[in-house]
Amino acid sequence: MAETSLVAPFDQGVFLLHYNRGREAFQEGRYGEARRELEAAQKMRPDDSDVLNLLGLVYFKTNAFPEAEVIYRRLASENPNVFILHSNLGLILFKQGNLDEAERFLLRAVELRPNYAKSHLYLGLLYRQRKKFGIALEHLRFAGADKLVREVEAEMRPTVAPPPPPPPAPPAAKVATPAPPERTTQKMQALKWIQTDDEIRRAAMAAATQPGKVPTPAAAPAKPALPATPQPEAAAHTAARKLQDAVDETQHIEEKRIDIASRKIEGASKTFALHENGFLEINFARSVHVKRGTVSSYSGNLKFVAESGLLGTTAQTLVKAAGHGKIFVYEKGRKAFLLDLNDEFIYVEGRNLLALEDSLTYRVESIYDGSYQRKIDTVKIFGKGSLAISTSIEPLTLRVTREYPLSISSEALVAWTGNLIPTVVDDKSLENVMIEGDAAGFKVRFEGDGVVVSEQ
Repeated sequence: MAETSLVAPFDQGVFLLHYNRGREAFQEGRYGEARRELEAAQKMRPDDSDVLNLLGLVYFKTNAFPEAEVIYRRLASENPNVFILHSNLGLILFKQGNLDEAERFLLRAVELRPNYAKSHLYLGLLYRQRKKFGIALEHLRFAGADKLVREVEAEMRPTVAPPPPPPPAPPAAKVATPAPPERTTQKMQALKWIQTDDEIRRAAMAAATQPGKVPTPAAAPAKPALPATPQPEAAAHTAARKLQDAVDETQHIEEKRIDIASRKIEGASKTFALHENGFLEINFARSVHVKRGTVSSYSGNLKFVAESGLLGTTAQTLVKAAGHGKIFVYEKGRKAFLLDLNDEFIYVEGRNLLALEDSLTYRVESIYDGSYQRKIDTVKIFGKGSLAISTSIEPLTLRVTREYPLSISSEALVAWTGNLIPTVVDDKSLENVMIEGDAAGFKVRFEGDGVVVSEQ
């Protein structure tokens, strides 16, 4: 008689229950609960790549690097052409001090996806640790990590040893001089202190107008510089950096940016506050734009009206809340990011707009595919104020340079900014190479210098 199998039959419903609970807990930052649910799901389906990938992220978030390494080694081995797996494994190895293997996997990630900013950031940090400052700067500049670039450049400057003290002068013959009257001596001493105070004030003024330079007390006060007028190229570069910082959870991998304060960008805290559990809190005195169907609760006498200028576009779900009060916004299953603009601009695909401060100006500037009468409804947002973007999955920040243009599916596009020019790609051969979408999707090519956010 054959031995009866003791293995319980696979239950798809129970597996999905554990997996969905784990995914939701992970998105809301409840990593302990996410770990328990995903480990239960893995026991039921040990080879499920979605469970393994998410569980690896949970291990990484909780600093369980050896466990995360085991998972990502397996995933990278089974999926040798998936760049994000090599990038994540490279970061995990770097965190554990295994620089040789970390370099190998990160270089493979860059080979597979040259535009992925985080891989370049990790390589820059790795080469900085190895004191290979030249190549570290190349990767950090490509990643748009301006602060780290300045730090590495400062480390590259040679340190100048202070000059030895001069030898003591031979004693001079004393010459008797008549002592000045007591009143004259006191007056000269007071004048000396006045001059010293004036020198200190001049030195402080010079230090304030020329950061990085150490002025000497004898330096003449610098002429006050006229306020610089922001140039369009500089504003575009700053907006690109802000967008990348807002989407990437870390600018330096040693920093943890999970708390509320770190999820705010500059002035965004005045109106918007993003809580760890995923709720977006909005405090306003006049009006604010929010996505329909995402308001969890509100206080105050508010009136909600549709925005007529957005009808017929993917941003038509945006409604205007007029009045004085507080709104709590929550979009289940999606991740929110805050961004603050200071006379800068950003393009956001309409479906990904979550909230918008009324001080910002916006207009729809679609990208058209004239051959097939298709379009992407991107909303250009500019001015001074805060906005919130949401994505269905953890997005990617992709750098675009003149040497590395970017081609992307229209359905994956979340936002972009910088000095970029989008054009529609009419290449049938790409249909068998890039991710398939619905009939309305097409391919877009970005050229120039900037940042594109993708959710595929």
